[in-house]
Amino acid sequence: MAFTPGSRRGAMADINMTPLIDVMLVLLIIFMIAAPMMTTGVDVKLPESRTGRNLESEAITVSVTFDGRLQLDQAYMALPVLANQLKAKAQTGGKRPVLVRADHNVPYGRVIQVVDAIREAGFTQVGFVTAAAPAAPPIPSTEQP
Repeated sequence: MAFTPGSRRGAMADINMTPLIDVMLVLLIIFMIAAPMMTTGVDVKLPESRTGRNLESEAITVSVTFDGRLQLDQAYMALPVLANQLKAKAQTGGKRPVLVRADHNVPYGRVIQVVDAIREAGFTQVGFVTAAAPAAPPIPSTEQP
């Protein structure tokens, strides 16, 4: 409530909205900047593919980092623990696909070990996550007319 000097009416019943709006805009900017920083994940450099589709919203994702560590549900684990976790998910998860996010520098044998553990757990749909590759330029014809 504010009083205007020299007024005989008494108190003014208006609320000044400007400070409230200023505070709300500052909070909005803070949350817009902070929200992307809250998402964490494994830093994996994915190989590129021009064909493929996005299944990440409905699938279980197993990540293999550049140094061969395994991650499931944002927790790092050894291969036998991963196999046990996947068996438990297979019993409750039904026919969900499993996506393997492997760094392109990971040895092929390590990726096959992970795929074997996924299939032994009972999953039949196994896919590989790749980064989208730029469109390839047309290949010039080598035929002479």
